[in-house]
Amino acid sequence: MCFKDFIVKILTKGFYDPTWRCNGCGKEMFGDRFFCEECEKHLPYNDKIVCEHCGRAIKSPSAYCSTCKEILLSVDKARSAFNYDKPISGLIKKAKYDNGRYILDYFATKLANLYFAEFASSEVVCCVPMSKKRLKKRGYNQSELLAKKVAEIINVPFSDCVAKNKETARQAKLKRSKRLKNLTDSFQIKDKNAVRGKNILLIDDVTTTGATAEAVAVKLKKAGALRVHMITVASVPSKDGY
Repeated sequence: MCFKDFIVKILTKGFYDPTWRCNGCGKEMFGDRFFCEECEKHLPYNDKIVCEHCGRAIKSPSAYCSTCKEILLSVDKARSAFNYDKPISGLIKKAKYDNGRYILDYFATKLANLYFAEFASSEVVCCVPMSKKRLKKRGYNQSELLAKKVAEIINVPFSDCVAKNKETARQAKLKRSKRLKNLTDSFQIKDKNAVRGKNILLIDDVTTTGATAEAVAVKLKKAGALRVHMITVASVPSKDGY
């Protein structure tokens, strides 16, 4: 590599801005934007009919959908900014597994807007934690980084009050009944004073079945939390639509 090529490589690496290219189609664009106009129009926003309780997309209005009915009872209300579909699903994976932390800034803005529209009454922000083993392997918890960014925007304190004290199999590979059993007693509240008598905003990247959020919410409620609301970047729509 010649000296000129070396300098170009260093400058590109040091000054590259992800907003120079659309994060959907990859084409060049100008301005402080994350997607081009065309991709922005086709993003899978979760802004149509949703389950009143868990916030996932359904076909007709309902207080509880087939996914959360009689199961997700400790989370008082949940909402998500997007449906789990392309290109959002790919960006979540990039932020989660490929060190795409810059993506979290965009997601945090969307979640803050969702918070102000749906809740705006929380006193503490917390996140779904990772086990020490998994955190060491990945190097960061994308949900924690996301929660801290959201907390800063909405001006609500973040608390690292929840810990995962047991390694569990990856939830994405398990059926709903197995997920609930798998998560039993895997979480603990490190600081009960941080949540006692307060309304909690729980943040995670994706809502699949909601079993993880439910397990965390159970512990928060047992520690004295008044209400647990949850916002995620994306949720998987109900399979049967109801």
